[in-house]
Amino acid sequence: MDLTLSEVLSNDNSATLRGMQAKVAATKRVRPRRARSDIREALLESALVEFGAKGFDGASTRAIARRIEAHQPQINYHFESKAALWTASVDYLFGLLTDSLAGVIPADLTGIDVQNLGTAFAKGIRRFVRFAAEHPELNQIMVHEGTAASDRLEWMTENHVRPVFEGIRPAWRRLRDAGVAAPIDSKILYYVLIGAASLPYVNAPEVRLLTGRDPSDPTWISAHGDALVTILLPGLVVATV
Repeated sequence: MDLTLSEVLSNDNSATLRGMQAKVAATKRVRPRRARSDIREALLESALVEFGAKGFDGASTRAIARRIEAHQPQINYHFESKAALWTASVDYLFGLLTDSLAGVIPADLTGIDVQNLGTAFAKGIRRFVRFAAEHPELNQIMVHEGTAASDRLEWMTENHVRPVFEGIRPAWRRLRDAGVAAPIDSKILYYVLIGAASLPYVNAPEVRLLTGRDPSDPTWISAHGDALVTILLPGLVVATV
């Protein structure tokens, strides 16, 4: 049956209305715009994953943006270059580490009882293990950068790694001399601790395949921290902190 002109126009108008309604609905489904501070932090977190997995040279700023559904210009807005993004992300990562360990091991050891210092050091070990589990990119980035001399390595070492290195050595020496800590040179202890605390989380796929366990499981992380305390602080009377 033929339609009248008015019916055709009515159908066209209905189709147009449905199209407009669909566009409105689609607009409502668009994810909310993030604040500038939020997008910057998200870019830093995404950059850490990318730099950790691929190193500076292999990392792609396009992939960093895509990982969080951002756009390349948003990186350009917040960071003047890929190098600036790397520097900011490393600052951010070590800032998180500093916050995690803040106040655990006293900076001034004057008048600190050895047993209390040992307890504090054990707490620091456990916190560092948890941090390494949550941020495997810490060890990944350090390994990527540590294998060849570069301006990035020198900057990271002097601004972030050395303060951690020097920060734990006095407490360790005192605990070692008192027989609480294992007889390990404080310079070597740094690498023993970093490596032992980080490896299961960097090599998480291997851990799952080899042991059938998930290293991100809180029970694994807790047992891992306890194991390092047992190995490194055999003279500590208190078993848990």
